[in-house]
Amino acid sequence: MTARHFALLFAICFTWGVNFVVSKWAVSGTPVIVEGFDGAPPLFFAFMRFALLYAVLAPFLRPIPKDMGAVIGAGLTMGAIQFALLFIGLRYATPSTIAIVVQLSVPFTTILSIVFLSEKVGWVRGSGMALAFLGAGLVVAKPAEISFTVGLLAGVGAALSAAAGSIFVKRTTAPALSLQAWIGLISWPPLLIASMLLESDQINQTLAGGWPFLTVLIFTVVLVNVFGHGSFYFLLRRYDASMIAPLTLMAPLIGVIAGVILLGDPVTWQLVLGGLLALTGVGVVAARRSKTLPAETVLRKPR
Repeated sequence: MTARHFALLFAICFTWGVNFVVSKWAVSGTPVIVEGFDGAPPLFFAFMRFALLYAVLAPFLRPIPKDMGAVIGAGLTMGAIQFALLFIGLRYATPSTIAIVVQLSVPFTTILSIVFLSEKVGWVRGSGMALAFLGAGLVVAKPAEISFTVGLLAGVGAALSAAAGSIFVKRTTAPALSLQAWIGLISWPPLLIASMLLESDQINQTLAGGWPFLTVLIFTVVLVNVFGHGSFYFLLRRYDASMIAPLTLMAPLIGVIAGVILLGDPVTWQLVLGGLLALTGVGVVAARRSKTLPAETVLRKPR
């Protein structure tokens, strides 16, 4: 991976890491910033996120991609399903617990990329991935808080959905912004229907968040979705999915740091040691090339 692309991936992970904290507040009202705001219903928040994403990127829907099957698959898995489960997880579990379980997308993606993309993971990259996973787990792990709750199970489901989405994205040729626009269009209708069926009083609960909630919504669309996921899809089509996925372990690490700065979480030996292990593993994975595919594959131009 080139230094320029690694810097881009770090910026993506920084945005995603901060998003653990701000999304927790958006769907649960924790920490207390606006009195009387207990969070927006998670499915409704996911609907608003993708509806706004579609509104912003609608001009990029054309030309219509010819590989619509992969685009629809990416929209449902990387979009609607992943974020519905992620926000449900954040509603009912702590950000640190969700940060742990969503990293299951790393082994999930590796397994799926081996099965569907014929990628191979050598012992060096495998060791780097394991070291990064161990370090990130050590940083965010709080064993007393880990239990098999609805939030935890939703987080596991989000990780599996994200891994499946990575495979669909790898199979598309649509430009990043076009793919984002289609994901927004494909995601918001089922999320709205699900919210109408399973949630209630969505408007009043959302309006209680005031301008801070609006700021978070814009942050999640412009920075997390348009910049973060758009750039992530750009990188996925140039590098092995099994290389990109482990590097996203930087996101939960940054999320913990954001928690220390923004929420006053204590700095522990776990944070220091785990951070060193995670970053070492990330460096090993970034420096090691695939044995079966070139480090950077050439994008096919849409026909």
